[in-house]
Amino acid sequence: MKPIILKRKYLVLSIMAAAAAPLPVLATPSSTSPYVTDTQNAYVQDATSDGISSLNMVLCIMDAMKPADMVNKGPYVALVDKNKCDSKSQSSASNSTSGATGATATPDYMNAVVDVTRASNSDPMVGKIWMSMTEQGNPVDIFVHLTATQSPTDAPPYGQFRLDYIGKSGGQTPQTQFNGFIDASGADVSYLETGGNSSNNALTLTATSTTSGSGTMQMLDQNTQQQVTFNFAYDSGETNFSSGIFRRDHGSNDICFDRSKAAAAKSVWRYGTYNANDGTRVDQPNPGFPVQASYNNSTYWGYASYWGVNFQGLDLDSFPDGQLAGVTITDQRPGNTTTYTLSKNSGKLTKWTQNSATLAAMDGIPFNFWGDLTGMTSGNGSVTGFGNWQMQWDNTNSQFVVTGTQTCGSNGCTVNSITPVATVNATAFNNMPISGWANSFGGNINIPPTGSPHVGATDSIYYYTQSDVLPGSTVPALYCLNNCPTAASLTGFTGSNSPFDSFTATQWNSGTTTKQYGFGSSGLTESNTTLAGIITNAALFTGQYQNGIMSGRLFASQLLNSDCPAGTPGGTVCEPHNPTTYYTWQTGDEQWNQSLWLTKTSDNSVVSFDPPETVAYTVPSGVEYGTWAGKTLQLQFNGFGNLQGVPGSCVNPADNSAEDCGTAGARYVPEFSIPDGATMTLTSTSTNTPLVVKALDAEMRLAKVACASTSLAQPTTSATLPSTSGVHDPSSSSDAYYLGTKPTVTDAPKVIHGVIQ
Repeated sequence: MKPIILKRKYLVLSIMAAAAAPLPVLATPSSTSPYVTDTQNAYVQDATSDGISSLNMVLCIMDAMKPADMVNKGPYVALVDKNKCDSKSQSSASNSTSGATGATATPDYMNAVVDVTRASNSDPMVGKIWMSMTEQGNPVDIFVHLTATQSPTDAPPYGQFRLDYIGKSGGQTPQTQFNGFIDASGADVSYLETGGNSSNNALTLTATSTTSGSGTMQMLDQNTQQQVTFNFAYDSGETNFSSGIFRRDHGSNDICFDRSKAAAAKSVWRYGTYNANDGTRVDQPNPGFPVQASYNNSTYWGYASYWGVNFQGLDLDSFPDGQLAGVTITDQRPGNTTTYTLSKNSGKLTKWTQNSATLAAMDGIPFNFWGDLTGMTSGNGSVTGFGNWQMQWDNTNSQFVVTGTQTCGSNGCTVNSITPVATVNATAFNNMPISGWANSFGGNINIPPTGSPHVGATDSIYYYTQSDVLPGSTVPALYCLNNCPTAASLTGFTGSNSPFDSFTATQWNSGTTTKQYGFGSSGLTESNTTLAGIITNAALFTGQYQNGIMSGRLFASQLLNSDCPAGTPGGTVCEPHNPTTYYTWQTGDEQWNQSLWLTKTSDNSVVSFDPPETVAYTVPSGVEYGTWAGKTLQLQFNGFGNLQGVPGSCVNPADNSAEDCGTAGARYVPEFSIPDGATMTLTSTSTNTPLVVKALDAEMRLAKVACASTSLAQPTTSATLPSTSGVHDPSSSSDAYYLGTKPTVTDAPKVIHGVIQ
């Protein structure tokens, strides 16, 4: 039976002109290899994108279920990674902590039962979908009805389909959270969503081809929280712009953009990694995998990885630490029926192991440094005192410069630029170690003092790779000098005060107070008291602690005065300048703050997952790479589709211009994109794998132009928006689009986020 293809993923793609460039031709990968055949998705990011983010998320979810590939194959289970379809969460804030990295690397699977049928090639394709997910911590059941009669073409560009959906809260008296529809009838597209957990957006679009169209949108302004309405249009008939203009008219704020791909900025949110020799996908040796949990006669779908084990609808925080009684886990990889038990500890101990490079390798690469710069800088009098400073090494002038400050709040962490930059005095760090965080070097860095001004070509820097330490592992006594949590400080934590011992909270690298810890089957202990589980109120993790509480560095030997600079008073101890290993401990209400591990029921062996692996990448030369051109970054490889560490900056969502990340409403985006065909080497204990990389999911931001220089052939005009009278309830037996009874499916998932198993 011939399938009907929906417009792939993003509805507003057609406002950009020009086709995607072909992949570079490599010597070995065949034309049938995944490197060549894996689909690349690109969408235009515009202020209109916020208005249809829910619409695009719905289309992304539909695409990830592969309904057109499963016509008349019977009901099947599909898992959809919510994180990959939620574009807002990707650009909400700068990811500067391991917790944030864990959030983006860990799949958050929604599960669905899908049944797609078509009676004949002259009949519509009908899809019925029953989906379960968790929204803001609450279970939501979603019912979707789809009919499609024509695949998209150049004209009309969207095909013909109708999609109706409703989301209802669980419980005895379900409440509607959101209710919407998408109706594409050739040239016209209507979209509306309403409900208490919705932005109540609406769209009418008329597009007779991929080159021109116009419409009206109503959306919620994220800054003012008020509904706004504006018109837009695009065409290819401009005199000065061969690819045409996209125009967005807010009445008093008329903005125009060049539609050409060549003029647009590109940011990639997901990369595919492939073997450069044969084009096959490259994953970690021990990657994460989908799992199913059975508990209290209910079934939950989830994912297990280095970052934790999570399930849609099953609140693991409600279980006490230890083995989760009554929870049975089953492997969901094709042909795998292994069963596991699940254990939990609400604290997490991480071991960090040293790697080295020269200071010159950090030329121009930002890192965060918390410390007191009083009397240490020149060029900007405001750069003084304690702060979370953003700094860089200037290799040309052999000096450190301070470029910004990082502040953290309830909406994440942002960097505010400092103008002019401040220069750190040449001798300031002669005897002072620099311990900080550099995204482009995988996280924690250490620059030990040398007794003289730093020299980029010869002085060493050290960065660290991480691995989990599970409760019950053999760990020596650990000692802490800075930000040391204690049973008393955690018990007294209110969310607005410090969770650390008051003396150690004000020490940095040196001090007179230390804390000692043990580690056993219950995790980290202080004065024989288990620290995990002391904080039981998840609401306390807010503001600067929204990503959890992380200790300072913990060392496997006592801290000594001999680690301090000469002349340090007796009784003062210092952290080692250059530890080969150290530990950190964290706790919080997210998976990455906790230890969750699987044990095979057959032999009680613990399942191993690979931590992120560091991959060196040298940025090409070229103006599009800015100050990063020619620099070597240390990217983090978390498995296929998870290559992270490209530095970021912020843009104004209204006109795509560069903007300080401290500005309200600014969007965080990767500052440049790794070009398709870029090569790098993945190093492991047994082999070196040559990688070739290509973008899988990318956004394009159009270049702003002066509206006065244009004469738009298709002017903006007001269109009639759809009304709530057009919505349906596919869960109701009285509705024309009623789905009927949800089928019972016991087979393993047939589709996992777009990949047919």
